[in-house]
Amino acid sequence: MEEESRVNRYLHAGLLRLASRGEGWELPVFYRGPRAVITHHVVEVSKDHRRLFMVAEMSDVHIVRFDPGPDGAGRHLAGVSSLVAAVIAVPVVGPASMLLTVVVAGALSAGAIVCLRSRHAGWWQLRAGYRGAVVEVFSSGDEKEFAEFCRGLVRSLEYGEV
Repeated sequence: MEEESRVNRYLHAGLLRLASRGEGWELPVFYRGPRAVITHHVVEVSKDHRRLFMVAEMSDVHIVRFDPGPDGAGRHLAGVSSLVAAVIAVPVVGPASMLLTVVVAGALSAGAIVCLRSRHAGWWQLRAGYRGAVVEVFSSGDEKEFAEFCRGLVRSLEYGEV
């Protein structure tokens, strides 16, 4: 516990140097990103608040991928129908009122955009057993950032095994 608070204090100050019995030594940094730092000893993640995980206490590290699911054919059909209705509405409603035509065509076009727009990409979550519970260590919608974090954690875990 004393070691954890000491590491925590130095990481929080932005220093990656510890004093070990009067001799300084550098902490190997396996990943440093905008939201996380991984050393051989600690994984520090800042999301809503700062979380600190001791690498030696992590077990059963695994990745969970969340996919948005396939875009249904119904959404695409509704989007195309809205576009067709917008095109037809102009000559039908046009003679009665130009303002009404613009409002109807605009609303139908907006509906088409919402229906035809592709949904956002999936996101990834790294979970691990930590102090008797399964916890979310890190999550990201950016595949590159997530892969870099995972590589850093693998290196840190391997470093601890040596």
